[in-house]
Amino acid sequence: MFSYKVDDEIKLALPRLSDVDELYALIDADRDDLGRFLPWVDHVQSIDDELPAIQNDLNGFAAGTSLNLFIWYHGRLAGKISLNKFHKMNLEADVGYFLGKSFRGHGIMTRAVQALLDIAFDEYGLHRVYLECAADNLPSNGVAQRCGMRLEGTLHGRLILKDGYHDCNHYAVLAEEWPDITASLQSH
Repeated sequence: MFSYKVDDEIKLALPRLSDVDELYALIDADRDDLGRFLPWVDHVQSIDDELPAIQNDLNGFAAGTSLNLFIWYHGRLAGKISLNKFHKMNLEADVGYFLGKSFRGHGIMTRAVQALLDIAFDEYGLHRVYLECAADNLPSNGVAQRCGMRLEGTLHGRLILKDGYHDCNHYAVLAEEWPDITASLQSH
């Protein structure tokens, strides 16, 4: 199994079909909060709905079109993080993620995104990684900012969520910027 040790608390690992019960429980326990910014949550109504998603994640890894990883915190499944939509010509991908409510507030996602950026640039040779989130999703905007990603702009009315259209903040970081950002983050 592919895994990446972020630190003594966090590990990123390829999803396993055997983790489907734990993944569904994590989503179901936080359905209302996650569903506020992640429209796919409403389509996950049973464990059976997650099995094809995990298989799709594994197929994307095998095809080299995406990298979806589970976030493990002290041995417990805490969430998921991904590099999506690999664009081979431009060498770019976007970051997606979610974290269960009981795991928030410990810096888990910030550290996981930083590790994913290391993987994106060092292992996949990407040139650019971007992250899009609702402008009013303050935690996700905070993750992008703490990771040193640059706000490139706000797309008005770009995201359709449960309660209507939302503005979307677009953040990005380039491979050549990442070493300096990493050094700066480590010095703080």
